Amino acid sequence: MEKLIDQIRKLCGGLAVSFALPFFCSIAPHAEAQGQSGVPVSTITAISVERGCFGCATGSILVVRRDGTATYTITGNARQGTEDKSSTGRVRVEEFEKLARFLVAQGFFEMKEQYDDPKIRDGAWTTTSVLRGAQDTRVFRRDSAGPAALIAVEKAIDALKARIEFVPKIP
Repeated sequence: MEKLIDQIRKLCGGLAVSFALPFFCSIAPHAEAQGQSGVPVSTITAISVERGCFGCATGSILVVRRDGTATYTITGNARQGTEDKSSTGRVRVEEFEKLARFLVAQGFFEMKEQYDDPKIRDGAWTTTSVLRGAQDTRVFRRDSAGPAALIAVEKAIDALKARIEFVPKIP
């Protein structure tokens, strides 16, 4: 918002700011509701991150939805003798919205589908998915591959997860 006000001052100068500012402020929420790529944040309905590795006893899947539901599943591995364990929680719409805006601002929808070293086929991996309308955009990375913006997105999702109070599902 501060950037917008500075731009208005540069465009309008002096007294004109007092007349132009109310108009620009009334449209600012609409401008901020779209990311750099023109993606309307309101069309993002689910954000998830899945983690695993070859040979690990467990992995995990976190899904947060615009409707306020959150699911966290520890995925088991039959060969390792572990089972899935799911929990549910609630996420505030404002927090979902903030995360969705951050994803767009980080250029998530412009990222490549996969970041990894083709020589490495084992090791930890992460898939971040965003459901926007009917389109499910997925970005896969292995180990520490991928741009800093993708790592920042994953950290933001993890920070939101840490604020959710999950209740285990009883089988």
